[in-house]
Amino acid sequence: MVKRFGVLVAALAASAGLVLSAAPSASATGGFYVRSHHSSYAECDAAGKAGAHLWGQIYFCKPFAAKPSVYELWVR
Repeated sequence: MVKRFGVLVAALAASAGLVLSAAPSASATGGFYVRSHHSSYAECDAAGKAGAHLWGQIYFCKPFAAKPSVYELWVR
C-alpha cells in the first residue's frame, strides 16, 4: 500500500512538472506575453492604447513570425 502511494505521488509530481514546463513562462519572454493578433500595425497599436489601463503603458506590436501580415500585441 505504501509503495503504491509513493509511486502515485511520484507520477503526479512528474506529470505536474511536465505541464508546468510546457507552458512558456513570463520570465522566459522578459515578462511579456501575446495578448491578441491584428491585421495591421495601426490596429494593434490602437488595441494596445485602448487596453493600457489593464496592462500599463508598456506594450509593443510585432509581426507574427509564421504570417508577417498579422501583428501580435505583446503586453506585460
